[in-house]
Amino acid sequence: MAKVTLHTGPGVFEVLAHVCRNPSEALKQFVENAADAIEQAKTEDGQILIKLTYQPVLNGLGAHALQSITVEDNGTGINPEKMKQVLQQIGDSEKLHLALRGEQGIGLLAFALIAEELHLASSAEEGQPSSCLVLKRQWLKKGHAEIIQKCREHEHTHRGTIVHLEGILPEIAVQLSKDRIKEYLGQQFASDLRTNMYAMSISDNHIFEPIHPQRFRGVKVMSSNLHVPKAGAAYIELYVLPWEMADASINLYGRGGTRICSLKDLQDFNILPWIDQRLEGYIRFDRLARTADKTAVVQDEVFRAFVNELRQLEPKIGKLIEEVSAESQEQRFNIILGRAGKLIDKFVRYKEQGILETYAHGPAAGVSIKGNGLEGKAKVPPPISGEKPVRTVLHHPTHAPHIKLQSPANAQSDYRSWYDPSEGVICINREHYEFLLSQREDRRCMRYLFYIWVKESLLQEFGTQAEKVADEMVGLLAEAEPLLR
Repeated sequence: MAKVTLHTGPGVFEVLAHVCRNPSEALKQFVENAADAIEQAKTEDGQILIKLTYQPVLNGLGAHALQSITVEDNGTGINPEKMKQVLQQIGDSEKLHLALRGEQGIGLLAFALIAEELHLASSAEEGQPSSCLVLKRQWLKKGHAEIIQKCREHEHTHRGTIVHLEGILPEIAVQLSKDRIKEYLGQQFASDLRTNMYAMSISDNHIFEPIHPQRFRGVKVMSSNLHVPKAGAAYIELYVLPWEMADASINLYGRGGTRICSLKDLQDFNILPWIDQRLEGYIRFDRLARTADKTAVVQDEVFRAFVNELRQLEPKIGKLIEEVSAESQEQRFNIILGRAGKLIDKFVRYKEQGILETYAHGPAAGVSIKGNGLEGKAKVPPPISGEKPVRTVLHHPTHAPHIKLQSPANAQSDYRSWYDPSEGVICINREHYEFLLSQREDRRCMRYLFYIWVKESLLQEFGTQAEKVADEMVGLLAEAEPLLR
């Protein structure tokens, strides 16, 4: 065992505080180092394994607490001499010149934000016993570290490194669940994972699950290279969502395939269409450099050229968002409209036969709705302007309740719906805020359409009697409740 004095560069802990603002970002430092080692090794079967180990909690009634995390790679590995060099040059890393992910060489110190101890076991040659670098939180103020040539507890003989983070701090353990880590790393390393630069897996038992790159929702509208003059090419992939989602974003990846930030975090892109919550995807441009705190991009000539090229795409992207969003909404609404039509048909049939109360009790009462001979005998009152509707016997259920989406005229802008006697249809105000809210969830949208149908149908029958309309509406909605659950 050799004791080593820990030397840190000026302001290294201040930089670390900016880089690692939460436990996930601290853990990311070790995953980045593993990715660097695999990239340097130029191996085609690179692999990063993250393992979470738990131990029972005393008097915890079966509860378990996160005790340790290991991050293993099959990259270049480091020998004892290299370990000593690293400890004496933290904050002045050679990675700064190699343009790798762990640019400031401060990742080792990130262990103190997660665990009590760091044991880094590494071997630079296949078949050779590993050496172990040891750091403890209580040693940091004294600048103390150790290098153990043969560590019985953590020794291995394959080329690569295993980082052991032991004694996970209780106050942050809940933030490092398997699912949270899996989602976070899938986003942060999405670019490398998509191009199969290495495989990444995670386990909290004996089975390792692959970590997949972030999955995008919606319709892919762009997937192409973007030429940046005198700086190479960037790759852009964009998706349009059917409606606004608060978590929609476009992630920006720089050199080494590591996520830099969300595009809208940069002032140049804090405008439409980039901040449209119907747009998500990612852009990778290896020529971009991260700032020292890894939260933004160095705004050099390459970055300015990159911005100029993306600006040329803004009109096209804005048009794609509107086209795809409108088309998706129409398709989805037509499906929901068909379901609402069947629901209304069923309601009318059951009401006319007086079995809604029985239906409310369901199978528990020993009643079966299917096969009761009611199919094909529904009577649907079509809305007819000015007169009480004449009920017609239908031999087949209708496919829609004579409803369509409509942009309102100025006089109708505040209405939820209105009846158009020229076409014999109920018009839904597609711009009303209640419809916009309801359409995000199928069941809620169906209820909304049913309520509109009830209102408009009763207005055709009792239009001159406001109290009667209100009373009948409450009654019908109460009767329909079993079908709307």
